[in-house]
Amino acid sequence: MMRTLDFWTSMAERHGQSTALENDETQVSYSELLVAVNALAVALQSKDPTPGTRVGLCAQPSSLEYQVSMLAILAAGKVLVPLSCNSSTETLDEILNDTLCSTIIVDEAGQEKINADDDFTIQFSQLEGLVLTYRGQVPERHDAQPQNSTSTSTQEA
Repeated sequence: MMRTLDFWTSMAERHGQSTALENDETQVSYSELLVAVNALAVALQSKDPTPGTRVGLCAQPSSLEYQVSMLAILAAGKVLVPLSCNSSTETLDEILNDTLCSTIIVDEAGQEKINADDDFTIQFSQLEGLVLTYRGQVPERHDAQPQNSTSTSTQEA
């Protein structure tokens, strides 16, 4: 099974400066995408090194930052919890309480809706700084697959 990060590494090696993502104002190459995904994944693992924990993403899904964040969550071995900026604050609080997210990535609209300490959030405005801080680093390899609920001892019974 190919992991998310392995796929993007392969794409960056094969397609380097070709456009991977773009919007009206910006084009991101596969190489640039890999650097950004790796950096944010390392930052997420630095905030919470436990594999398989949940990370909320509350932002407009049309942005490049949203797509980088989504890929980085998976590359970090975390579980993505998508949150809609159109939901009420009460609904978002309920979802966050139910899912026990260790970190929440937000854009400006998401930041207004999420009631969380700054220690638990990463704002899109911080992404550029995180890329500079963690540039060249590669996240630890973990699968974000949920643990099998059947333990070995119950299988033997």
